[in-house]
Amino acid sequence: MNQLMRQIFLATGLLVAGVALAAFGIDPGLPDTYWDQPQATQGKAPHDWSALESNLRPEACAQCHSEQFDVWKNSLHAHAYSPGMVGQFPAMGAQEGNNCLACHAPLAEQQYSDDADMNQSLGLKLTHPEGFNHQADIDSKALPLRHTGVSCAVCHVRGWQRFGPPPKKTGATGHQDTPAHGGFTATRTFEQSQFCASCHQFPQSMAINRKPLENTLTEWKQSEFSKKGVTCQKCHMPDRRHEFRGIHDPDMVRKGLTFKLATRKNTAVFTMTSSWIGHAFPTYVTPKIVILASAMDADGKELRHWQWEIVREVGYDDGWKEMRDTRLMPGESRDYIAGPLPEKTSLVRYQVTVIPDYFYKGVYQSLLADKMTETARIHITHAMDRADKDDYVLLEKTMPFSGLHEHAAH
Repeated sequence: MNQLMRQIFLATGLLVAGVALAAFGIDPGLPDTYWDQPQATQGKAPHDWSALESNLRPEACAQCHSEQFDVWKNSLHAHAYSPGMVGQFPAMGAQEGNNCLACHAPLAEQQYSDDADMNQSLGLKLTHPEGFNHQADIDSKALPLRHTGVSCAVCHVRGWQRFGPPPKKTGATGHQDTPAHGGFTATRTFEQSQFCASCHQFPQSMAINRKPLENTLTEWKQSEFSKKGVTCQKCHMPDRRHEFRGIHDPDMVRKGLTFKLATRKNTAVFTMTSSWIGHAFPTYVTPKIVILASAMDADGKELRHWQWEIVREVGYDDGWKEMRDTRLMPGESRDYIAGPLPEKTSLVRYQVTVIPDYFYKGVYQSLLADKMTETARIHITHAMDRADKDDYVLLEKTMPFSGLHEHAAH
Protein backbone atom coordinates (compact mmCIF):
# COMPACT_ATOMS: atom_id res chain seq x y z
CA MET A 1 0.00 0.00 0.00
CA ASN A 2 1.51 3.32 -1.04
CA GLN A 3 1.75 6.37 1.18
CA LEU A 4 -1.27 8.10 -0.40
CA MET A 5 -3.53 5.07 0.18
CA ARG A 6 -2.36 4.80 3.79
CA GLN A 7 -3.31 8.45 4.35
CA ILE A 8 -6.75 7.88 2.77
CA PHE A 9 -7.45 4.80 4.94
CA LEU A 10 -6.19 6.61 8.03
CA ALA A 11 -8.41 9.62 7.35
CA THR A 12 -11.43 7.38 6.67
CA GLY A 13 -10.80 5.40 9.84
CA LEU A 14 -10.60 8.57 11.92
CA LEU A 15 -13.83 9.83 10.33
CA VAL A 16 -15.69 6.60 11.11
CA ALA A 17 -14.33 6.59 14.67
CA GLY A 18 -15.39 10.19 15.06
CA VAL A 19 -18.92 9.41 13.89
CA ALA A 20 -19.08 6.45 16.28
CA LEU A 21 -17.92 8.55 19.20
CA ALA A 22 -20.38 11.28 18.29
CA ALA A 23 -23.19 8.72 18.17
CA PHE A 24 -22.15 7.37 21.56
CA GLY A 25 -22.36 10.88 22.97
CA ILE A 26 -25.80 11.70 21.56
CA ASP A 27 -28.28 12.27 24.36
CA PRO A 28 -31.83 11.32 23.35
CA GLY A 29 -33.39 13.46 26.06
CA LEU A 30 -36.98 12.75 27.04
CA PRO A 31 -40.05 12.50 24.79
CA ASP A 32 -41.88 15.81 24.38
CA THR A 33 -44.95 14.32 26.08
CA TYR A 34 -42.99 13.09 29.11
CA TRP A 35 -44.52 15.62 31.51
CA ASP A 36 -48.04 15.76 30.12
CA GLN A 37 -50.59 16.18 32.90
CA PRO A 38 -52.00 13.72 33.45
CA GLN A 39 -49.32 11.50 32.01
CA ALA A 40 -50.38 9.04 29.34
CA THR A 41 -51.34 5.52 30.35
CA GLN A 42 -48.64 2.89 30.04
CA GLY A 43 -50.76 0.75 27.74
CA LYS A 44 -50.40 -3.01 27.59
CA ALA A 45 -47.14 -4.44 28.91
CA PRO A 46 -44.98 -6.48 26.49
CA HIS A 47 -46.35 -10.05 26.33
CA ASP A 48 -43.03 -11.67 27.28
CA TRP A 49 -42.48 -9.60 30.42
CA SER A 50 -42.74 -11.12 33.87
CA ALA A 51 -45.33 -9.94 36.38
CA LEU A 52 -42.56 -8.15 38.25
CA GLU A 53 -41.37 -6.24 35.17
CA SER A 54 -44.89 -5.02 34.41
CA ASN A 55 -45.63 -3.96 38.00
CA LEU A 56 -45.57 -0.18 38.52
CA ARG A 57 -45.58 -0.31 42.31
CA PRO A 58 -42.47 0.87 44.21
CA GLU A 59 -42.29 -2.49 46.01
CA ALA A 60 -41.62 -4.09 42.62
CA CYS A 61 -38.86 -1.63 41.80
CA ALA A 62 -37.35 -2.27 45.22
CA GLN A 63 -36.62 -5.90 44.35
CA CYS A 64 -33.63 -4.67 42.32
CA HIS A 65 -33.30 -1.04 43.43
CA SER A 66 -33.51 -1.49 47.19
CA GLU A 67 -31.06 1.33 48.00
CA GLN A 68 -33.15 3.90 46.16
CA PHE A 69 -36.39 2.54 47.66
CA ASP A 70 -35.06 2.59 51.24
CA VAL A 71 -34.23 6.29 50.93
CA TRP A 72 -37.32 7.29 48.95
CA LYS A 73 -39.78 5.61 51.35
CA ASN A 74 -39.05 8.23 54.04
CA SER A 75 -39.27 11.21 51.69
CA LEU A 76 -42.17 13.60 51.22
CA HIS A 77 -42.46 12.36 47.64
CA ALA A 78 -43.45 8.96 49.02
CA HIS A 79 -46.18 10.62 51.10
CA ALA A 80 -47.42 13.12 48.52
CA TYR A 81 -50.87 11.51 48.62
CA SER A 82 -51.29 13.26 51.92
CA PRO A 83 -54.26 13.56 54.32
CA GLY A 84 -54.17 17.35 54.11
CA MET A 85 -54.72 17.18 50.38
CA VAL A 86 -57.18 14.28 50.10
CA GLY A 87 -59.26 15.58 53.00
CA GLN A 88 -60.27 18.47 50.74
CA PHE A 89 -61.42 16.23 47.89
CA PRO A 90 -64.94 15.32 49.10
CA ALA A 91 -65.90 18.98 48.80
CA MET A 92 -64.14 19.30 45.43
CA GLY A 93 -65.08 16.11 43.60
CA ALA A 94 -62.93 13.68 41.64
CA GLN A 95 -62.33 15.95 38.65
CA GLU A 96 -60.82 18.78 40.72
CA GLY A 97 -59.04 16.22 42.87
CA ASN A 98 -57.33 14.89 39.75
CA ASN A 99 -55.97 18.40 39.12
CA CYS A 100 -54.10 18.09 42.42
CA LEU A 101 -52.95 14.57 41.60
CA ALA A 102 -51.27 15.98 38.48
CA CYS A 103 -48.30 16.66 40.76
CA HIS A 104 -49.02 14.57 43.86
CA ALA A 105 -49.73 11.32 41.96
CA PRO A 106 -49.18 12.16 38.28
CA LEU A 107 -49.54 8.84 36.45
CA ALA A 108 -52.73 8.30 34.49
CA GLU A 109 -53.08 5.03 36.39
CA GLN A 110 -53.23 7.08 39.60
CA GLN A 111 -56.12 9.31 38.56
CA TYR A 112 -59.67 8.89 39.90
CA SER A 113 -62.16 7.44 37.46
CA ASP A 114 -65.13 9.03 39.25
CA ASP A 115 -66.38 10.17 42.66
CA ALA A 116 -67.09 6.61 43.80
CA ASP A 117 -63.49 5.64 43.07
CA MET A 118 -62.30 8.69 44.96
CA ASN A 119 -64.46 8.03 48.03
CA GLN A 120 -63.40 4.40 48.17
CA SER A 121 -59.75 5.48 47.99
CA LEU A 122 -60.16 8.03 50.79
CA GLY A 123 -61.84 5.47 53.02
CA LEU A 124 -59.09 2.94 52.36
CA LYS A 125 -56.43 5.50 53.26
CA LEU A 126 -57.97 5.82 56.73
CA THR A 127 -57.35 2.14 57.44
CA HIS A 128 -54.05 2.00 55.51
CA PRO A 129 -52.37 5.39 55.95
CA GLU A 130 -49.14 4.10 54.37
CA GLY A 131 -49.63 3.65 50.64
CA PHE A 132 -47.03 0.91 50.20
CA ASN A 133 -45.16 -1.76 52.13
CA HIS A 134 -42.06 -0.28 53.77
CA GLN A 135 -40.36 -3.69 53.79
CA ALA A 136 -40.92 -3.93 50.02
CA ASP A 137 -42.96 -7.11 50.42
CA ILE A 138 -44.19 -7.67 46.90
CA ASP A 139 -46.92 -10.02 48.17
CA SER A 140 -48.41 -7.46 50.56
CA LYS A 141 -51.89 -6.01 50.05
CA ALA A 142 -51.88 -3.95 46.86
CA LEU A 143 -53.40 -0.56 47.60
CA PRO A 144 -54.37 1.84 44.79
CA LEU A 145 -51.27 3.03 42.97
CA ARG A 146 -52.18 6.67 43.69
CA HIS A 147 -51.49 6.02 47.37
CA THR A 148 -47.78 5.71 46.53
CA GLY A 149 -47.64 9.41 45.62
CA VAL A 150 -44.60 10.47 43.61
CA SER A 151 -43.16 6.98 43.30
CA CYS A 152 -40.57 5.42 40.99
CA ALA A 153 -42.73 5.14 37.87
CA VAL A 154 -43.74 8.81 38.06
CA CYS A 155 -40.24 9.86 37.05
CA HIS A 156 -38.86 6.75 35.37
CA VAL A 157 -41.55 4.95 33.32
CA ARG A 158 -43.44 5.95 30.17
CA GLY A 159 -45.17 3.48 27.87
CA TRP A 160 -43.43 0.70 29.84
CA GLN A 161 -40.07 2.07 28.78
CA ARG A 162 -37.71 2.93 31.62
CA PHE A 163 -35.69 6.17 31.67
CA GLY A 164 -32.90 7.27 33.98
CA PRO A 165 -29.59 9.10 34.30
CA PRO A 166 -26.43 7.83 32.57
CA PRO A 167 -24.60 5.02 34.41
CA LYS A 168 -22.04 6.43 36.83
CA LYS A 169 -19.20 4.29 35.50
CA THR A 170 -19.60 5.00 31.79
CA GLY A 171 -21.69 8.16 31.50
CA ALA A 172 -23.22 6.59 28.39
CA THR A 173 -26.50 7.92 27.03
CA GLY A 174 -29.14 6.29 24.86
CA HIS A 175 -30.44 2.76 25.19
CA GLN A 176 -28.72 0.64 27.84
CA ASP A 177 -29.12 -3.14 27.82
CA THR A 178 -29.99 -4.60 31.22
CA PRO A 179 -31.44 -7.99 32.20
CA ALA A 180 -34.82 -6.60 33.26
CA HIS A 181 -37.66 -4.68 31.55
CA GLY A 182 -35.90 -4.36 28.19
CA GLY A 183 -33.14 -2.13 29.51
CA PHE A 184 -33.55 1.62 29.88
CA THR A 185 -32.90 4.91 28.11
CA ALA A 186 -30.16 6.98 29.74
CA THR A 187 -30.36 10.75 29.46
CA ARG A 188 -28.61 13.64 31.19
CA THR A 189 -31.99 15.34 31.51
CA PHE A 190 -32.34 13.56 34.86
CA GLU A 191 -29.42 15.64 36.13
CA GLN A 192 -30.81 19.01 34.99
CA SER A 193 -32.94 21.39 37.04
CA GLN A 194 -35.52 21.56 34.26
CA PHE A 195 -36.46 17.97 35.14
CA CYS A 196 -38.11 19.21 38.35
CA ALA A 197 -39.98 22.09 36.73
CA SER A 198 -43.17 20.24 35.85
CA CYS A 199 -44.28 20.34 39.49
CA HIS A 200 -41.97 22.92 41.07
CA GLN A 201 -42.37 25.79 38.59
CA PHE A 202 -45.92 27.05 38.32
CA PRO A 203 -47.03 28.91 35.17
CA GLN A 204 -47.39 32.66 34.99
CA SER A 205 -51.16 32.17 34.91
CA MET A 206 -50.84 31.19 38.59
CA ALA A 207 -48.99 34.36 39.54
CA ILE A 208 -49.77 36.63 42.46
CA ASN A 209 -48.12 40.05 42.29
CA ARG A 210 -46.46 38.89 39.03
CA LYS A 211 -44.77 35.92 40.74
CA PRO A 212 -46.09 32.36 40.33
CA LEU A 213 -47.14 30.67 43.56
CA GLU A 214 -44.17 28.37 43.19
CA ASN A 215 -41.38 29.98 41.19
CA THR A 216 -38.47 27.74 42.09
CA LEU A 217 -36.89 27.15 38.68
CA THR A 218 -37.00 30.84 37.78
CA GLU A 219 -35.47 31.77 41.14
CA TRP A 220 -32.71 29.23 40.51
CA LYS A 221 -32.08 30.51 36.97
CA GLN A 222 -31.59 34.03 38.35
CA SER A 223 -29.08 32.84 40.96
CA GLU A 224 -25.35 32.20 40.90
CA PHE A 225 -26.09 28.51 41.39
CA SER A 226 -27.46 28.30 37.85
CA LYS A 227 -24.35 29.98 36.42
CA LYS A 228 -22.10 27.59 38.34
CA GLY A 229 -24.06 24.51 37.29
CA VAL A 230 -25.30 23.65 40.79
CA THR A 231 -28.59 21.96 39.94
CA CYS A 232 -31.58 21.01 42.08
CA GLN A 233 -30.39 17.42 42.13
CA LYS A 234 -26.98 18.28 43.59
CA CYS A 235 -28.63 19.57 46.78
CA HIS A 236 -31.86 17.60 46.99
CA MET A 237 -30.55 14.31 45.55
CA PRO A 238 -26.85 14.29 46.54
CA ASP A 239 -24.96 11.43 44.92
CA ARG A 240 -28.30 10.47 43.33
CA ARG A 241 -29.85 9.58 46.67
CA HIS A 242 -33.65 9.84 46.49
CA GLU A 243 -33.94 12.01 49.61
CA PHE A 244 -35.76 15.08 48.28
CA ARG A 245 -35.07 16.88 51.57
CA GLY A 246 -36.28 20.44 51.98
CA ILE A 247 -37.83 22.87 54.46
CA HIS A 248 -39.10 20.06 56.73
CA ASP A 249 -35.54 18.86 57.38
CA PRO A 250 -33.62 20.93 60.00
CA ASP A 251 -30.19 19.69 58.89
CA MET A 252 -30.94 20.51 55.26
CA VAL A 253 -32.02 24.05 56.17
CA ARG A 254 -29.04 24.64 58.47
CA LYS A 255 -26.72 23.58 55.67
CA GLY A 256 -28.15 26.31 53.46
CA LEU A 257 -27.82 29.22 55.90
CA THR A 258 -25.01 31.05 57.68
CA PHE A 259 -25.53 32.96 60.94
CA LYS A 260 -23.54 35.65 62.73
CA LEU A 261 -24.36 37.30 66.03
CA ALA A 262 -22.70 40.52 67.19
CA THR A 263 -23.21 43.65 69.27
CA ARG A 264 -22.89 47.17 67.93
CA LYS A 265 -22.98 49.89 70.50
CA ASN A 266 -26.37 49.51 72.21
CA THR A 267 -27.82 46.91 69.81
CA ALA A 268 -27.52 43.23 69.02
CA VAL A 269 -27.22 42.29 65.35
CA PHE A 270 -28.18 38.87 64.07
CA THR A 271 -27.15 38.34 60.43
CA MET A 272 -28.68 35.56 58.38
CA THR A 273 -27.21 34.73 54.96
CA SER A 274 -28.71 32.43 52.37
CA SER A 275 -25.34 30.94 51.52
CA TRP A 276 -26.24 27.57 49.98
CA ILE A 277 -29.86 27.76 48.84
CA GLY A 278 -30.40 28.01 45.10
CA HIS A 279 -33.84 29.63 45.29
CA ALA A 280 -35.81 31.93 47.57
CA PHE A 281 -35.86 30.94 51.23
CA PRO A 282 -38.50 29.65 51.50
CA THR A 283 -39.41 29.07 47.86
CA TYR A 284 -43.12 28.41 48.42
CA VAL A 285 -45.97 30.25 50.14
CA THR A 286 -46.58 27.59 52.79
CA PRO A 287 -43.66 27.93 55.29
CA LYS A 288 -42.88 30.72 57.71
CA ILE A 289 -39.67 31.35 59.64
CA VAL A 290 -39.95 33.31 62.90
CA ILE A 291 -36.95 35.08 64.42
CA LEU A 292 -37.29 36.09 68.06
CA ALA A 293 -34.80 38.21 69.99
CA SER A 294 -34.88 38.73 73.76
CA ALA A 295 -32.92 41.08 75.99
CA MET A 296 -32.50 39.58 79.48
CA ASP A 297 -31.02 40.70 82.75
CA ALA A 298 -28.45 38.77 84.81
CA ASP A 299 -31.22 36.68 86.41
CA GLY A 300 -32.61 35.60 83.02
CA LYS A 301 -35.67 37.86 83.22
CA GLU A 302 -36.82 39.12 79.83
CA LEU A 303 -36.66 42.90 79.58
CA ARG A 304 -37.76 43.33 75.99
CA HIS A 305 -38.32 41.21 72.87
CA TRP A 306 -38.43 41.65 69.10
CA GLN A 307 -39.89 39.49 66.32
CA TRP A 308 -39.37 39.21 62.57
CA GLU A 309 -40.89 36.84 60.01
CA ILE A 310 -39.55 35.41 56.77
CA VAL A 311 -42.51 34.49 54.62
CA ARG A 312 -44.37 35.05 51.40
CA GLU A 313 -47.84 35.70 52.74
CA VAL A 314 -50.81 35.39 50.40
CA GLY A 315 -54.52 35.42 51.02
CA TYR A 316 -57.84 35.38 49.22
CA ASP A 317 -60.11 38.43 49.33
CA ASP A 318 -62.15 38.73 46.13
CA GLY A 319 -59.08 37.29 44.39
CA TRP A 320 -55.63 36.18 45.50
CA LYS A 321 -53.38 38.90 46.90
CA GLU A 322 -49.84 39.03 48.22
CA MET A 323 -49.67 40.82 51.56
CA ARG A 324 -45.88 40.68 51.98
CA ASP A 325 -42.78 38.93 50.73
CA THR A 326 -39.86 39.01 53.17
CA ARG A 327 -37.98 35.98 51.85
CA LEU A 328 -34.23 35.78 51.38
CA MET A 329 -32.94 35.45 47.84
CA PRO A 330 -29.89 33.27 47.04
CA GLY A 331 -26.74 34.89 48.44
CA GLU A 332 -28.67 37.59 50.29
CA SER A 333 -27.72 38.65 53.82
CA ARG A 334 -30.08 40.42 56.19
CA ASP A 335 -29.57 41.97 59.62
CA TYR A 336 -32.14 41.53 62.38
CA ILE A 337 -31.32 44.25 64.89
CA ALA A 338 -32.51 44.19 68.48
CA GLY A 339 -32.21 47.60 70.01
CA PRO A 340 -31.85 49.84 71.73
CA LEU A 341 -31.14 47.31 74.47
CA PRO A 342 -32.53 48.12 77.94
CA GLU A 343 -30.07 49.43 80.50
CA LYS A 344 -29.90 46.22 82.57
CA THR A 345 -29.36 43.92 79.59
CA SER A 346 -26.87 41.19 80.42
CA LEU A 347 -27.74 38.58 77.78
CA VAL A 348 -29.25 38.65 74.29
CA ARG A 349 -30.89 35.52 72.92
CA TYR A 350 -31.95 34.84 69.33
CA GLN A 351 -34.18 31.94 68.35
CA VAL A 352 -35.08 30.89 64.80
CA THR A 353 -38.19 28.70 64.46
CA VAL A 354 -39.33 27.08 61.22
CA ILE A 355 -43.03 26.42 60.63
CA PRO A 356 -42.97 24.37 57.40
CA ASP A 357 -46.76 24.11 57.01
CA TYR A 358 -47.79 27.53 58.31
CA PHE A 359 -50.17 28.34 55.44
CA TYR A 360 -51.70 24.86 55.47
CA LYS A 361 -52.43 25.15 59.19
CA GLY A 362 -54.65 28.12 58.45
CA VAL A 363 -56.39 26.18 55.70
CA TYR A 364 -56.95 23.17 57.98
CA GLN A 365 -58.35 25.35 60.79
CA SER A 366 -60.76 26.98 58.36
CA LEU A 367 -61.89 23.62 56.99
CA LEU A 368 -62.41 22.10 60.44
CA ALA A 369 -64.56 25.07 61.42
CA ASP A 370 -66.91 24.33 58.52
CA LYS A 371 -69.13 21.40 57.61
CA MET A 372 -67.46 18.39 55.99
CA THR A 373 -67.87 14.66 55.66
CA GLU A 374 -66.62 12.51 58.53
CA THR A 375 -63.94 10.98 56.30
CA ALA A 376 -62.72 14.43 55.30
CA ARG A 377 -62.70 15.60 58.91
CA ILE A 378 -60.54 12.67 60.03
CA HIS A 379 -58.04 13.27 57.23
CA ILE A 380 -57.79 17.00 57.94
CA THR A 381 -57.44 16.38 61.68
CA HIS A 382 -54.56 13.99 60.98
CA ALA A 383 -52.99 16.60 58.71
CA MET A 384 -53.29 19.28 61.38
CA ASP A 385 -51.67 17.05 63.99
CA ARG A 386 -48.80 16.23 61.64
CA ALA A 387 -48.29 19.88 60.69
CA ASP A 388 -48.02 20.88 64.36
CA LYS A 389 -45.37 18.22 64.92
CA ASP A 390 -43.32 19.45 61.97
CA ASP A 391 -42.43 22.79 63.61
CA TYR A 392 -38.86 22.98 64.88
CA VAL A 393 -36.29 25.33 66.39
CA LEU A 394 -33.56 25.80 63.79
CA LEU A 395 -31.16 27.83 65.94
CA GLU A 396 -30.95 29.23 69.46
CA LYS A 397 -28.01 31.41 70.40
CA THR A 398 -27.37 33.42 73.57
CA MET A 399 -24.64 36.04 73.76
CA PRO A 400 -23.38 38.13 76.69
CA PHE A 401 -23.96 41.81 76.16
CA SER A 402 -20.51 43.19 76.82
CA GLY A 403 -19.78 45.97 74.40
CA LEU A 404 -18.39 45.58 70.89
CA HIS A 405 -18.19 41.83 70.48
CA GLU A 406 -18.61 39.62 67.43
CA HIS A 407 -18.63 35.90 66.70
CA ALA A 408 -20.27 33.46 64.35
CA ALA A 409 -23.21 31.32 65.42
CA HIS A 410 -23.66 27.94 63.74
